[in-house]
Formats: sequence, C-alpha cells, structure tokens
Amino acid sequence: MKTASICTLIVCVAAAQTTKFEVATLKLCKGPITSSSDPVVRGRTVTATAVTLRDLLTYAYSVRYEQLEGGTSWMANDHYDLAAKSEGEGSLMPVQARQMMQALLADRFQLRAHRETQEVPMHALVVAKNGAKLKPSAPDALGGCSVRGGEKGMRIEGSRCTLDFLARQLAGTSGRFVVDHTGLTGPYIFALDWWPANRTSQPDLEVPSMFEAVQQLGLKLEPTRGPIEKLVIDRAEKPSEN
Repeated sequence: MKTASICTLIVCVAAAQTTKFEVATLKLCKGPITSSSDPVVRGRTVTATAVTLRDLLTYAYSVRYEQLEGGTSWMANDHYDLAAKSEGEGSLMPVQARQMMQALLADRFQLRAHRETQEVPMHALVVAKNGAKLKPSAPDALGGCSVRGGEKGMRIEGSRCTLDFLARQLAGTSGRFVVDHTGLTGPYIFALDWWPANRTSQPDLEVPSMFEAVQQLGLKLEPTRGPIEKLVIDRAEKPSEN
C-alpha cells in the first residue's frame, strides 16, 4: 500500500511539472503575411509562424474556428511567431502540448474562456438524389489532402481526402458549422474549388459557391440546426513581446 501511494505521488508531481512551458517567446509579425504554419511539436519544443490568437485557441482547446465565440477583431488580425520549450525527457505528447498552450494563453494573453453547448444553425453535407460522384483512393495511395486559399478562392485536392475533412474546410469559410452526414468514409481522390461564403463575391471570377461546388461530387448542403460546444472568450488582452 505504501509503495502504491509513493508511485501515485511521483506521477502527480511529474504531471504538475509539465503543465507549463519553461521558456516561451511571442513576436508580433509586422508587414504583409505571406505564409503561416500552425503549432508543430518537435521533441519538447512547440513552434508556430504567423499565427493569430484564434489559431492558437483552436490548437490549444481542440476546437474548430466556428466553435469560437466572442473576442475582438485583433484576435484574428494580429499575427505572432511563437517558440516555446519545456524541460524534461522525451517528446511532448499532444495532450501535454495543448495543456501547456492553454496555460501560455492564460499567462500572456490574460485569456479567460469557458465552454457551453448551444443550438445553432448549421449545414449538413449529404449525398444528392442521383448519388455521389467520388473516386475511391487506391489502397496503396500516398499523400493526403491539402487546402490552399488565394485571390481565386479556396481549393482542396488530394489522393486521400475524406468528406469529414471537406466538411471542416467548408465550415471554415462559411461561418457555419458543417457536419458530414453522407455516411461515406472514403478516402477519395478529388479536387474542388469554391468561393468562400464569408468573403465578398468577385463577379469577374468564375468560381462556384460552396453550394454549387459540392454538387460536382454528387453531394449537397442542407440547412439544419443542432447542438455544438462553443468556446466562449470572456477576456483576452494583447500580449507584450517577450
């Protein structure tokens, strides 16, 4: 019994020692943002390039952008380079890195947030009347699925794309949660271009809306409502550079 108690204590102490980064720097990016990268864990270091507080929130709390609520415009417009390191042995586990990021945001951004479930309007991605028009990926297909955006809208393409991934990308540019109700697991080979619903339309560009684009895959988006968990931002302040 005594041995068990000692082991439990050691585990608790070790966990407490890995709840915060020992060293972390945030540098405000000045000038045009030409590229960015989400937080990446290498060993016991987490780095990110030209990320916003909203980007860091989605990483730290494992939520999608449309699950964020509250806050002000600078949270999506100010970009930072981040480098954070934790002492200790071995590589950081994803859950450890996210917990440390939560502590970092609370410290540097004075972040205060809470979770709550809300019933909200959303879109359901479903198979259209005439069936899906999707090409299955080969069992030995390499690669994955990538997304890029620019002046001509958004493009998703790859040799191993899932419809859940597509739903997440559509949601990120529509301002509404998009849920995959197709029942199709994939993966599939496809490429799709669409104009984000949260941008002003440009008449001189022949880019379909997301509603028109998914029809090319034999799918459609239907309006619906459902419960989702929101991360509500109660407070956030701009950090000082250090």
